[in-house]
Amino acid sequence: MPRSTILRIGLLLVLTAAIDIAGAGCSSAETSTRAPTDTTDAYRFRLAADYSARHAGDAILIASSDSLRFEEYQNGYNGSQPHMLASGSKTFSGLLAWAAQADGYLSLDDPVARYLPTWSDDPRRSDVTIRELLHLTAGLPGGIGAAPSFAEAARMEPVTTPGTGFHYGPTAFQVFGAVLEVVLDGEDPTAYLQRRILDPIGATARWRRVDGDGNLAGGARMTARDWLAVGQLILGDGSRGDSKILPPGLIDALRTPLPESPGYGLTVWLNAPVDPSDPFFEHAPPSLRGSADGGMIDPSGPSDLFMAAGLFNQRLYVLPSQDMVVVRLGRADRSWDDAAFLGRLLRGDTDDERASVEGPDASAKRIIRLATDRQMARLDSALALTEPQEEAIRPAVRGQIRAFLDLRSERERRSPLSRRDKRALYRQAIQIQRDAQTAIEEELRPDQREAYRAFVEHEREQRRETRDGTS
Repeated sequence: MPRSTILRIGLLLVLTAAIDIAGAGCSSAETSTRAPTDTTDAYRFRLAADYSARHAGDAILIASSDSLRFEEYQNGYNGSQPHMLASGSKTFSGLLAWAAQADGYLSLDDPVARYLPTWSDDPRRSDVTIRELLHLTAGLPGGIGAAPSFAEAARMEPVTTPGTGFHYGPTAFQVFGAVLEVVLDGEDPTAYLQRRILDPIGATARWRRVDGDGNLAGGARMTARDWLAVGQLILGDGSRGDSKILPPGLIDALRTPLPESPGYGLTVWLNAPVDPSDPFFEHAPPSLRGSADGGMIDPSGPSDLFMAAGLFNQRLYVLPSQDMVVVRLGRADRSWDDAAFLGRLLRGDTDDERASVEGPDASAKRIIRLATDRQMARLDSALALTEPQEEAIRPAVRGQIRAFLDLRSERERRSPLSRRDKRALYRQAIQIQRDAQTAIEEELRPDQREAYRAFVEHEREQRRETRDGTS
């Protein structure tokens, strides 16, 4: 059979399968195990784990304050290897501040200038407190990028008046590192963290460095179990089992925002009801800009939920009212949705249930998103797409699925179809798939194109086997 014919048939079969899934409004994993009233832990945890796996997940661990309730490693990740936390590392500065205050080294309401004398000479910085520094309201430069060294960060000047706005970025955390070096009499802040907090809970962190300084803004690497232990320490309000590592009040300190940072506590993101038009979001990461007034992370979730969050959807969720802490590690996937993950985890939500509440327009959008996510996950697994490739290919896949859904709606509206109508719809379907195929192949390297053709052939065979087994 000519290669072009194989590609046309194969891709058509792949998308037919995707549309079949989309038409049900949920993934096959969700429908195959779904019981209408099933809200058990095992069912909800499975839903959440499946969502994580489909969105380039590496690990998901769920625990209460004293026991591990679920653990799964995904997509070939070895759970024994330390994993990047990216900006999830920032929350360690909150723990360091709480420990240093308890040990008498500093107070959160001390001016930074007490420890960095050059700040005393700048009227804009002279009154900035450590609390404001770690709430990211010190007016320092924001933006997502490489972290400066401690000394470089301490020399940076405010870009806005301190106390008047929120600026997310690495600078403030590296300034805090400079403060800690002073109060710890030269001890490395990461060594203090290890000695004071991590060793007592049996955890270890590795750090990337900037000119010898720990990258407190984004340089930690830990195993999922070690990060879970940190979450359990926070959930225990400074205690782990019978061991009191930090004084009580830690959760309140982390979860209390400042007026200028309504969705950000002391180094953690809050599930706070923040107006999406609030200036707070002007300098927040695009992936964490609030979606609803009901709660920034999960509008239907508990108000006491908060999280450490890092690039590529590294997450440490803490839910005191649920006695739950969750670690989720992963790789690049722009379609990740905290609310979708937490909806499955906490309530057993599926997209079909949300669609029935939100109406037909929302239903169609969710169907398209779900089918697109599933197809992109399969393409990424087969082709090892780079992030730019994924970004370029996703619109083609999404547009193709939308067009096929429109064709299906047209077919149903005009049923029964004449032979002429069937031929016309078939020609449209072939053109849709050709356009998408061309768009996808243009973004692939030569070796990926060969893998793509093998992927299409494999999908065609799977579809044939399914058809033959059910005919």
